[in-house]
Amino acid sequence: MRRLVISVALTAVILVWAYGFYCPEGWRSFDWKVFFIFLSLGFFAMYKVVGYLARFKIVEKNSRIDIVFVVCVLAFMYYPASHVSHETVSAQENRNLAKYKPLTDKGKINFNYGRDFENWFNDHFNNRAFFIDLHSKISRLIDRNLRNATAMAGKENWLFTKRWNSVDTFQNKTLYSDRELAEIKKNLEEVNQWAEKHGIKFYVLINPDKERIYPEYYPDGYEKVRELSRIQQTYDYIRKNTNVPVVYAYDELMAAKKDHILYYKTGTHWNHRGAFIAYTKLMNRIKKDFPTLYVMKEKDFNIKPKLEADVDIASALGVNAYDAFPKEDLTYDVFEVKNPHATDVHTFLDNDRRIETFDFVNSDKSKKLRAVIYGDSFTLRMNWYMAESFASFQHIYTGYGRDFDISFMAEDILAQKPDIFIVQTTERLLDRLKKLNPPEV
Repeated sequence: MRRLVISVALTAVILVWAYGFYCPEGWRSFDWKVFFIFLSLGFFAMYKVVGYLARFKIVEKNSRIDIVFVVCVLAFMYYPASHVSHETVSAQENRNLAKYKPLTDKGKINFNYGRDFENWFNDHFNNRAFFIDLHSKISRLIDRNLRNATAMAGKENWLFTKRWNSVDTFQNKTLYSDRELAEIKKNLEEVNQWAEKHGIKFYVLINPDKERIYPEYYPDGYEKVRELSRIQQTYDYIRKNTNVPVVYAYDELMAAKKDHILYYKTGTHWNHRGAFIAYTKLMNRIKKDFPTLYVMKEKDFNIKPKLEADVDIASALGVNAYDAFPKEDLTYDVFEVKNPHATDVHTFLDNDRRIETFDFVNSDKSKKLRAVIYGDSFTLRMNWYMAESFASFQHIYTGYGRDFDISFMAEDILAQKPDIFIVQTTERLLDRLKKLNPPEV
């Protein structure tokens, strides 16, 4: 009888835990079928464990220390599931976390439930960040060559992401097929037609991943299978087969890296100077069509080295970059506008699509042109440069690898009355150009 009571009590603990585990949005989102399956299994498991511990003590005459050890081991196994995070995005790792997918949905059985559940649990278990950090510290004691499923250490304290097929992209393993290139062309031409209909000039900005500019610091064992990269293939194709101006600052970045560090060693993004080089290339191209456009120069900034780094890859490895790396690896030139005229408003526009907007207004009345850029986190590093060049400037920001949806944002874009519309995407996310969802003309 005592065994039954203890088993029921422990099962009640599972019941309380299950609410937080399966109800990220309250009881209405509760998966009753899965809950009862786990509740039943939990009861029988507790009944078995209590019986095992009783036999462990009475029959096998083990000490209380042995019992405490077994209980602690079982408790530790339970701990990761004792609380589940319901966050949808990891800001540290700069990615969307896996969503929970039920066993059944609209009468259909999810035959990939086991794998889906594992992916979801791996992203949401209790104190995940602590265990990642602990694993990283132990790994550094054993092996200085840090790596996990999403990131890895290169040479001389350079870190690189492995997400979004970045490794295959670096190795130039896949090029676009003729059909995929035609799809990109069709999308860009349809966006261009829509822009022209509303008196807007359309441009495309594509920027290279960090490892494209700094391949010498990439870990050994990742040789390139061909010389031609997919981003170079895309740039060449757009330039030769469409009327859409496309900007790719690869040559300028390669030239500038001889004198400056252009990307953060511990993060995925370019730093202030790298962003300024791309800004200059883009704006000089736009200036050909809009001669009155002011392109900012280095003399317009106070440029000072500052301990200020992007650490998203270090965080993905569970490393506190400011503790693990020397200050010189975290110090970069910071560009501060000497006489700023632009002010901004930041708005979370659509949480499901991860769309935010940064709306800038320039008090300098000599600036007449208006611009909108639909871009990712690489544009974030360019915002203040862009804002000082235009009377008004809007950055539609979609991060964490999400695709762009121009049709969804078309009304907002037109409300800005822009002269210029730009789509910017990073090399590892070039597939966005195949999924722009152009507005109807």
